[in-house]
Amino acid sequence: MFSKIHPSWNRFFDNEKKQPYFQHLLQSIENRFENSIVFPKKENVFRVFESDWNEINVVIIGQDPYPTFGYANGLSFSVNPNIYPYPKSLLHIFREIKLEYPAFEPENGDLNRWMFQGVFLLNTLLTVEKGLPLSHKNIGWEIFTKKVIEYVNSNCQNIVYLLWGKNAHTIDKQLNNNQSLIIKTSHPSPLGYTKSGVDFVAFKNSGQFKQCNDYLISNNKPQILW
Repeated sequence: MFSKIHPSWNRFFDNEKKQPYFQHLLQSIENRFENSIVFPKKENVFRVFESDWNEINVVIIGQDPYPTFGYANGLSFSVNPNIYPYPKSLLHIFREIKLEYPAFEPENGDLNRWMFQGVFLLNTLLTVEKGLPLSHKNIGWEIFTKKVIEYVNSNCQNIVYLLWGKNAHTIDKQLNNNQSLIIKTSHPSPLGYTKSGVDFVAFKNSGQFKQCNDYLISNNKPQILW
């Protein structure tokens, strides 16, 4: 599971591997791979860490991988290149980008192209069992991903955090608002797409992708080619 992790993450993982919670988590995941159908494939569980953390400019938080066979590939909201039609959440994401950037035409639903531009596509739970959303809740992933966010937030400046839905909104308290831009919207799923709340706007017509790029440009960072 660790073979593709970028060397820049070695210090972080070396520390976590010493922690009892992480040792227990890894054993639990190994057991589940042996006794049930787990997504994504084992070699893609830590795929989001294939890129250099020093180059992270945008963080997008998801819930857990798609529980449908062949969909999950280790990046939040992303699917394997052969998947079509897109899941509805991803379809709504693409619709919003198209509104803001009319020339946008995605080649496929694999968001790998975003990852290597500095977009960190992290799920709060990195594995799931077939057909069972949130089936790997409370086995240690939440502790791990909280530490990941703390690590990024303490080492990187001028980051854009796109927090989609209640689950993602919970990390707001971990962030240094003076060193980053935090955009909170509803979830892009059909249930949340048009909803707004006291401290967040609806995902639909949010204008967040251009707002994100404007912020990056203003801080002398490259904009994302969505």
